[in-house]
Amino acid sequence: MKFKLSDFMYITVPLALFWACSPSQSELAAKKIKASEAYLAKGDTAKTLLCLDSISKYYPEAIAEKQKAIQLSNQIYNFQLTKQQNSLEIANTSIKSLLKEFKTEKGEFEKYSTYIPNRQVFDKSWSRSFVQVYLNEKGDLTLASNYYGSQWLNHTSLTITGEGQTMKTDSVPLDNINNHHSDFGESRWEKVSYKGNQANLVIKMIALNQDKKLKAIFSGSARKTYIMWLEDYDKQAVKNAWELSKAFRMKSDAEKLIPELEKKIKS
Repeated sequence: MKFKLSDFMYITVPLALFWACSPSQSELAAKKIKASEAYLAKGDTAKTLLCLDSISKYYPEAIAEKQKAIQLSNQIYNFQLTKQQNSLEIANTSIKSLLKEFKTEKGEFEKYSTYIPNRQVFDKSWSRSFVQVYLNEKGDLTLASNYYGSQWLNHTSLTITGEGQTMKTDSVPLDNINNHHSDFGESRWEKVSYKGNQANLVIKMIALNQDKKLKAIFSGSARKTYIMWLEDYDKQAVKNAWELSKAFRMKSDAEKLIPELEKKIKS
């Protein structure tokens, strides 16, 4: 089959017109930049950065637009970097101030240091019932109900109530390693430790209501209970631990994000 010159022109001319009318890479990249600016105006930095990053990938010939995309990305990363640097400074200042209220302990085989409020260390609290809190340098909090008496209570949970609020820990069975019993002569000691989200909620409740009267209820077996008012210095200890935990976590997050953001800033 033979093609005539007129047939060839019939095919190529429309194609040429099509390519001539198609938007250039610069024009397409410019639309991406406008879209990214719209995302940024809405506060969606994730979509903004995805949009900007796609320009160099899909439109390598759009030199000016690629450079503008880099500049916009750098502005965002620099803002985030400054924010994290400020967070790290605030966290370090808070940690330095709060650590004065804690005693640091670290066992031979323990990975992290433990911070115990000064007023709640063993030699100051062995002969009383109280609610205790301590944490490690990762910011992981532990709440403990310490019972001291002449008879076993065999308690398994702790409830805090005050001014219309009630918060209870998870139950820790008597045979659990975190439910500890000891005795000497006529004295009985019980220490139940609580960790995780529910314990953190109880800690938060105490911390946010540190200036209010709060009642602690140690719930034991056979419906036995022990009820006491939290001492002011114990409530303050819980608040300090909660604040220190937040500072440790803020520091950890900032120290992780800062080098990541520094790598993303392009020259």
